[in-house]
Formats: sequence, structure tokens, C-alpha cells
Amino acid sequence: MGKNARSRVCASIGAPSPREMGLKARRALKLGADLVELRVDSLSDGAPAAASSLVEGLAEVAVVTVRSAREGGRFGGSEEDRLSLISRLADLRPAYLDVELSTAKENPGWLVSLPRRVPLIVSWHDFQGTPGLPVLRKTCEEERGLGSIAKVVTTATRVEDNLRTVALCRENGGRAVSFCMGELGVVSRVLTIGAAPLVYASLPNEAVAPGQLSIPAMLEFRGLLQGVD
Repeated sequence: MGKNARSRVCASIGAPSPREMGLKARRALKLGADLVELRVDSLSDGAPAAASSLVEGLAEVAVVTVRSAREGGRFGGSEEDRLSLISRLADLRPAYLDVELSTAKENPGWLVSLPRRVPLIVSWHDFQGTPGLPVLRKTCEEERGLGSIAKVVTTATRVEDNLRTVALCRENGGRAVSFCMGELGVVSRVLTIGAAPLVYASLPNEAVAPGQLSIPAMLEFRGLLQGVD
């Protein structure tokens, strides 16, 4: 990522119905978000089947995520159903598709069947803490070998944990998104602006992950750090 490259603000959107998710996504875009992460796993039982029209209508700006339960998601169906749904949504050519590193490694045949024209974000989460930089680097390298963008998300248990995720972003030339969750991790969400291709935010008072900043706040920080309105 070049010195003056622009980090795109991606708003995470969760909702129980496709209609509500669509309304929230469009509100996020009006507030200035560049992309919307559609957390399809947050839809209530039966609703994921109706997600296709939602994704199709927002495909150019959509990051499609159907997060597994073991990675903090809410998808209630079987793993087979989840993979099938991801494949169907990928065929709609969203801007990005987010797939867990564990899912990618456990289903190599399925992974290569996904449309190559859809950029893949390969993600990994640690909800307990922040491993050392060698572990984060190894995880990031694995992810970069499987997709377009590596996403390494940890949990800050002390302020110093932020330094590792910020360093990981800066080492990977615009191909890594890394930050810490939690109140102690807020600083990493700000300091990766300009180093990460995407920075995540939420609708005001609707954080999808702990420590997530609102869209207006993230846009203001981006303006201060990059001169981008």
C-alpha cells in the first residue's frame, strides 16, 4: 500500500432480516462508508436463504461474511449449509468475500471452486488475547497464500498489544488488515488507517464487534491522518 493510499471504511452490518440489513447498509453508505460488510450469519433462521437479493443489490460495495460459530459468528445451520450459502452469494460477485482461515484450510476443494474474480479476505480471530508477532506473521503468511487480503484480529488485554497488529499491517504493504478488539484495542483501529486496505466501523451506537468506532468517527480520523473526507 503506497504512502498516500486510501484506507476504505467498511461498515459492519448485522440484522435479523434481509430488509433491515439492507436499510442499515444504505444508511451506512449515506453516512460515508465506502463498503458495507453484510454479516449474513446474523440473519434469523430461514432468512439466509433470502440474502441473495440483498447481496445482489449491494454487490459493488458488499463484503459478504457468513461467520462460523467457532469464530464468533451466529450461523445456525450446518457447516455444509454455510459453505453452500457462501458459494451462492459468491456467484453474485460482491466486492469481497470473507472466509475464515480454518474454513479455507479444511475445505481446499470448495475454496478453489469459488469465483476467482471475487477478491477473498481470509480471516482469523483470537478472542482471548494477542499472540506474539511471530505467530501473527505466520498466520498472515498463510492467509496471503490463500486470498487477496489477510485479516488477523486479536483481543487487546493491554495497550501494548496494539503495536503488534499495527506492525503487521505496515509490514504487508496493503495486503493485511489487523487490529485488536476490545476497548484497549481502539487505538489499533485508528493507527492502521493508511496501512490497511480496509478499516472497520459501525453505525452509531450499533457496534458489531467490541471496540468498533462509528462511521463518522472513523471518517474523521481518516481525514486527520490521510486528508481524506
